Amino acid sequence: MRIWSALLITAISLAAGRAAYGMPDRIGRIWELAQQGMAEKLPPLEELKNKCGADAVCAARLIIDAEPRARLQRVPAPDTDRIRLQKRTSSVTHAEWRAGRRHIRLNYFGRNVREELRHALLPVAVKAGVPEVVLDLRCNGGGDVERMLSAAGLFTGPVEQALIAKADGASRPLPITSDTPPIFSGRLTVRIGPDTASSGEALAALLKKFANARLIGTRTQGKSYSQQVIPVSQRWHLLFPQANLRVPGIDWQNGLVPDVPRSEAEAACPRSSA
Repeated sequence: MRIWSALLITAISLAAGRAAYGMPDRIGRIWELAQQGMAEKLPPLEELKNKCGADAVCAARLIIDAEPRARLQRVPAPDTDRIRLQKRTSSVTHAEWRAGRRHIRLNYFGRNVREELRHALLPVAVKAGVPEVVLDLRCNGGGDVERMLSAAGLFTGPVEQALIAKADGASRPLPITSDTPPIFSGRLTVRIGPDTASSGEALAALLKKFANARLIGTRTQGKSYSQQVIPVSQRWHLLFPQANLRVPGIDWQNGLVPDVPRSEAEAACPRSSA
């Protein structure tokens, strides 16, 4: 009985302490993270707090009003099976041989993207006379820039100043680091379309510049900046522009233009795994 009483007193004391010192300043944290990106028109922090109180979603919406490139993204609630089995979507969603060519569809830049892409390319490395690798980025809407650069290294090898990231008026060169030479250095074709965006576009531009890739499809989305994922609540994330991206000599602010045009139907993101 004394043990339970002591535990109850401890719990009450902790609750009182939290009440006294207040909960973490979520709006302040969102504002600080947004300031680290391309924040030129952010409302003052005090204005957000005065208008929204402790409502972080309200503050995020005011930030979006000031920066139209930012947006709120709903976070789907995982079911119990997904939590228990820790399911995840593979970055490489499809890989096959077709007419002697290796076709690989890269939809994401997940945590294991380099290893998954390397695994998809290994049959090319051990098979002589492969005429072409086709990398399909039609469904790639972007993602983590560092992971994208690691994937690019499988085709380019190391490149000192591959990508230029500009934020807060300062430019920073980003290298492609790779501890191995390119797995495939033959003919590379990259499929692009209107759903190819952000770091997906950056990958296509990097492969065109440093791996002599041929781009086929239609003009891409023209989203020449990376986005920072800022947690707002359990159900919402704020996607905030983090840095303008540029490959030296290639500008895709209005979208990457393909070397070989294709119809809109051919360039559309396929919804099946085939």
